[in-house]
Amino acid sequence: MNIKEEYERWLLLDGMREELLSYDDKQIEECFYKELEFGTGGIRAIMGAGPNRLNIYTIRKNTEGYARYIEDYGDKKAGVVIAYDNRNNSFIFAQEAAKLLASHDIKVYLFESLRTTPELSFAVRYVHATGGIVITASHNPPEYNGYKIYDKHGCQCVPRDTDVIIDYIRKVGNCLDVRIDCYDIRMIKYIGNEIDEAYYRELLKVQENPKLDKSDVKIVYTPLHGTGNIPVRTMLSRLGYEVYSVKSQCVPDGNFTNTESPNPENPKSFNKAIELAKEKNIDFIIATDPDCDRLGVVVKHKDEYHYLTGNQTGAIMLQYLLSEKYKKGTIPENGIVFNTIVTSDLGTRICKKYGVEVESTLTGFKFIGDKIREYKGKKTFLFGYEESYGYLISEMCRDKDGVQSCILISEIYNFYKKQGKTLIDVLNDIYDEYGYVEDIQDSEYLPGLDGKKKIEEIVNQFRYEDLKEVEGRKVIAKEDYMLSVRTEIDGHTTPLTLPKSNVIKLFMEDESWVVVRPSGNEPKIKYYKNLWGEKP
Repeated sequence: MNIKEEYERWLLLDGMREELLSYDDKQIEECFYKELEFGTGGIRAIMGAGPNRLNIYTIRKNTEGYARYIEDYGDKKAGVVIAYDNRNNSFIFAQEAAKLLASHDIKVYLFESLRTTPELSFAVRYVHATGGIVITASHNPPEYNGYKIYDKHGCQCVPRDTDVIIDYIRKVGNCLDVRIDCYDIRMIKYIGNEIDEAYYRELLKVQENPKLDKSDVKIVYTPLHGTGNIPVRTMLSRLGYEVYSVKSQCVPDGNFTNTESPNPENPKSFNKAIELAKEKNIDFIIATDPDCDRLGVVVKHKDEYHYLTGNQTGAIMLQYLLSEKYKKGTIPENGIVFNTIVTSDLGTRICKKYGVEVESTLTGFKFIGDKIREYKGKKTFLFGYEESYGYLISEMCRDKDGVQSCILISEIYNFYKKQGKTLIDVLNDIYDEYGYVEDIQDSEYLPGLDGKKKIEEIVNQFRYEDLKEVEGRKVIAKEDYMLSVRTEIDGHTTPLTLPKSNVIKLFMEDESWVVVRPSGNEPKIKYYKNLWGEKP
């Protein structure tokens, strides 16, 4: 791509000139050295001018490629469902995608206002659409937005589909050449309340003990300015819980003005919620991220508020579900739980006690959703989760669901509260029974072209260097998911069957492990550690 020529062409576009003229040479290079790439997780990028930024032109190009894919592989009459979150430009991007699809005579179901990502997954299945699009950047900072594509099963597209879609997108050519000349407005149907109520009816089934008295349970909840505000508050209220919301964070706001972070993985995101909990003397706080597919939990224990990690919340959920089903005799013989290769093995030990199979997928909940589809009618789905605060209890959706998660964790809190226990007590009981593990996730933010090169260097260091020891523990094996091979300490190799992915996992002799991988959506290198030891 000729950066200078492309820059000059973008200067002629309405609304782009002022922004482009403010760029320095480094910024121009970042925005124009390549076109924004649709990856296996779709797109998550900074909004702005240029082919390497998210804007109406790059949205049009990617939707044009998707439209051509549907014409060859999908069902135009079945249509595509489109949802969007509270981020800046989300509605504009959703409209552009809808008009582009309509110009190809593809039916569109466009939500009339912002909705959660899991409801998009549900809606695709509910209306029997051929696919779905959601405009969101999940929990990223305000300058980001994103674009994800879902298949007819309500699952975010996996590589066997995205590889084909990416090829269609590449063949579109320059994003500025994509035009929406005309379309039939009747091809776009606005949807809302009917889908909401169908979704809510199914959410009632998430409860494990629906008759549990909820009249004395108080909850502090924050949607962090995002889409969870209405569905989470609606469901918890309908179920009988008393919900106190952080009002300043209930307003849809793409700038996330009243929160220090829109990410419930970040303890700072709970600051205002903890203030409210202290004011109201409430022991239990939950938060969902902007597109409401992730859940964060804070609980009071011995006069202190404690943050639960994604792995800890997942273990508590899993222990509760399986122990309660065991007492009722409702664990199916063919039951299965899904997690990912970076999820703590604590949950695996819990499943082993109850004789439940566990299967690990690559990172990305789409792989769990795809496994649910694959095993439909063969194995009974019981639970799916990942360390990054994503959980799925009912397969009514094929993506992680923050609303489902809020319902279940609130029930669990209520269940143990009636026994005089906090969730920290429950977690300590789990450690006492299954072993103490410390799960740590670190990441390094490395933006731009230089950052991309640095990330490659770090991964290759783990890939090609013969590491004997990590975290003071002897390495006994290495799994390389890009090369699809497991190598033992003695040099013996066995093939790996998961799809190729740029991930390295090192196993230590005490059953601990460490994983390194580039983020699929952000300019980050991520490290995951699962370290077993004595309880402190």
